[in-house]
Amino acid sequence: FAIALLYGEYNALNMAALAKSIPLNYGFIDKIALVLLFSALAMKAGVVPMHMWLPDAYGRAPSVVSVALVGATQASLYGVFRICFTLYGGVFNTMYTFSTSIGGVVVILSIFTMLLGVLMAVKQTDFKRLIAYAALTEIGYMFLGIGVRLSSVSSMGRLVSFPGYSEVALTGSIFHIMNDALDIGLLFLVAGAVYYVTRETSLDNLGGLARNMKFTTVFFLIGLLAVSGIPPMNGFASKLIIYESTYQLNPLLAIIAVLASIMLLAVFVKVFHSAFLGPQHSKFKDVKEVPRSMLVAMGVISCVIVFFGLFPELVLSTIVKPAVDALTSNASYISTVIGGGV
Repeated sequence: FAIALLYGEYNALNMAALAKSIPLNYGFIDKIALVLLFSALAMKAGVVPMHMWLPDAYGRAPSVVSVALVGATQASLYGVFRICFTLYGGVFNTMYTFSTSIGGVVVILSIFTMLLGVLMAVKQTDFKRLIAYAALTEIGYMFLGIGVRLSSVSSMGRLVSFPGYSEVALTGSIFHIMNDALDIGLLFLVAGAVYYVTRETSLDNLGGLARNMKFTTVFFLIGLLAVSGIPPMNGFASKLIIYESTYQLNPLLAIIAVLASIMLLAVFVKVFHSAFLGPQHSKFKDVKEVPRSMLVAMGVISCVIVFFGLFPELVLSTIVKPAVDALTSNASYISTVIGGGV
């Protein structure tokens, strides 16, 4: 419906053509289309308060399907980037009050998403549903980077202690999309491996699996550290970028983001103890490690996680920063063209 509104208003579907056509004094149709596009993509991404489907879908689907769902969710985040920085890039780059207002809404939604995800994860006893709520928390971090970028447009003209922090926030958000897909994907594969040998997903019925599933235990530990933002895993690099850029906008936001990561670490430490350490259930004394093919899949993702964590600058310079430059330069170009026309 949003696309139909824009097509009816500007007789175009090409995003670049639409971006140049949307005037700085954006009209009523432009506002409605923006709200509809952002709401639909936020729902697909699982942002609070439109997150209800995510834990059910992630938690009940087979683990391999859950990994695919994580990728599909990240595609929605990509859509948000394109809407904000390509389609409405000229408007957001020049209409400071408008951009700050939208950015403030995005920041608030991201904070609620982070906190609700980690608080709901605390009370979960189902292994996969707990990981699903952890994934919800991570989505909050990605949206926080977008919100900081939009909110800081109005402060680009003043002196800040960290110049260019809005672009840094965008960099951290895009980097975290990649890292989250790896980290949450690995955790879902581990949960699938545990279910494969035990036919259990309840943490109350698991325990002592590390004795017979040493490789799976190591892979879970890597995923645990990565999703909690502990060095030298990949999650630390992207979260640190988000922390430092968010701090420049508002230190309180950075503190909340750090606390959410600490709580997430506590949640997964509890899971690690419940499922892999502690006393071994008698019915699991004879369980064996999962087949080699499953170990290879988890091992490959674990290696990529460690590589991204040890060499973040390589990933940033070759993959992330070119993507950020493409988004920001496109928005700057559009705003220049529109501004020149006005």
